[in-house]
Amino acid sequence: MQLIFNKILGLSPWTRNKKKVRTFSCVGTCYNISISIALILLGVYELLDDLFADEFPGKLIPLIIVKVMFITVLCASFIPLVYIIKQNQLIRVINRFKDVDRVLTKCANYEQKYDNTNIVIFSTNFFATIFLILILDACYFPVVRILFENLPTVISGGVMIQYAMVVNKLNKRFDIINTIFSKLGNLKLNIASPQIFSVTQVALSRGFVINEVDNLKYAFVELCEMCQDTAGFYGISVLISILCFAERIIFCVYLSLLPTLKLGIFETIWQVTAPRLIWIVFVFLVFTSSITTIKKQTSTLAKTITTLRDRSIIDDKIVEKVTFFD
Repeated sequence: MQLIFNKILGLSPWTRNKKKVRTFSCVGTCYNISISIALILLGVYELLDDLFADEFPGKLIPLIIVKVMFITVLCASFIPLVYIIKQNQLIRVINRFKDVDRVLTKCANYEQKYDNTNIVIFSTNFFATIFLILILDACYFPVVRILFENLPTVISGGVMIQYAMVVNKLNKRFDIINTIFSKLGNLKLNIASPQIFSVTQVALSRGFVINEVDNLKYAFVELCEMCQDTAGFYGISVLISILCFAERIIFCVYLSLLPTLKLGIFETIWQVTAPRLIWIVFVFLVFTSSITTIKKQTSTLAKTITTLRDRSIIDDKIVEKVTFFD
């Protein structure tokens, strides 16, 4: 469902196999370009239409509203094109999750963690978009206006939710690394006896511990590079999305205040405006919380490493390898 929804919005590569990118990119490129062209044509149509002139007071206000919305639609039309240009970067990030998982499963203290956060986030955003935005608007406005007003924010919301979900997947792997390192804190060294891992009661040789740290180091480096690639891929799209949401918030606030200004006969449709604002708040909360969480994970890892060194429970060679994570 996630893949289909993202492809419909032009927010997904059409294959995860780099060897087939050229074959599938023809279809995906044509589709994404058609979305961009459709958005621009829709904006031009509304720019030339006088629909807003009949609903808002004066001549200047409707003109400003339409032009601001047109600029928003124009900006949103670049997002599907970004996915075409940078799709290899996103494919690389998606495929590297398997490599990281493969290495982490080699660790003796690896524990599979099941997290339904992304499913809840996607489901909430999907149903909010379909029912609270599109279907609810259909009860009050014509189709052309629904598409003109909502497509930029729907695409922008998809970008920010998708970015948050990728960051959550990265955060899950960082959490696994933190858990494995924290269990290394239970490792007791004795000169006359082998290393004993107190939690799992499995005898660990010094060489095995070094190998464990090497695996964690590889996974950590991969995750850091994936974070950089993710930020590089979504950077422009997120900026455009924030711009689209800013326009939507200003427009909703204006509609809310318009009746109190008494500039004309206008009634705020709260059953349409309120769900839009709630959805925007939800998207921003998900987006910011995912970024904050991953920063906490890296901070926790640094504290765990410091604790291991201060307790002097690992020898110099292992300390040298562990210091890398600082």
